[in-house]
Amino acid sequence: MDPNFGKNLFFILGLIGAILALVGYLGTWYFGQQVEAIAPYKQKIRTATATVEVTILSEENIDTKYMDSGGYITFKKNNQTLLTMSSTKCTAKQTGEGKVIYSAIFNMYAKDKAVGKPVYFIKDSDYIQIEFAPMPKKSKVLSGEAICTFNNNVRIEITILPQETKEKKISVSDLKDVFSEFEKVK
Repeated sequence: MDPNFGKNLFFILGLIGAILALVGYLGTWYFGQQVEAIAPYKQKIRTATATVEVTILSEENIDTKYMDSGGYITFKKNNQTLLTMSSTKCTAKQTGEGKVIYSAIFNMYAKDKAVGKPVYFIKDSDYIQIEFAPMPKKSKVLSGEAICTFNNNVRIEITILPQETKEKKISVSDLKDVFSEFEKVK
């Protein structure tokens, strides 16, 4: 047998092996990225926090930190609560333009019924309800935002549209854009 034939054969086999290793590496990288993209949504809920700011129309001269009167944000489906975050504290501050901004950081209770369920289950929410205890029962909400974080790695942003409150309750029912990232999870 010709020694060059053996040399060329092993060179070709080595080249094929290197190509297969590269394809394997790229496949692992690509599918790893796909798994990483959906993994946070499939994790069980352990923690949830929300930073909420709501601006209402009000001439009230206020700049207060309520230490015993906070509020909540809750995700609901068919009037049943899926997950609630709350706090005993909130702030209210007059902007000087006839507006008062209420804000708070809400946290989920460690024994909330959502604990242990996958993060993606909250995408089933029909609407989100928010309330600040010190806010007047009837208020004209001008704008607002709620930023919720689940397990410190899944973040959603909720836009609060102008509305009239009833019994201090603020409602957000257009959730299509809120859960758009959840569509990756099938």
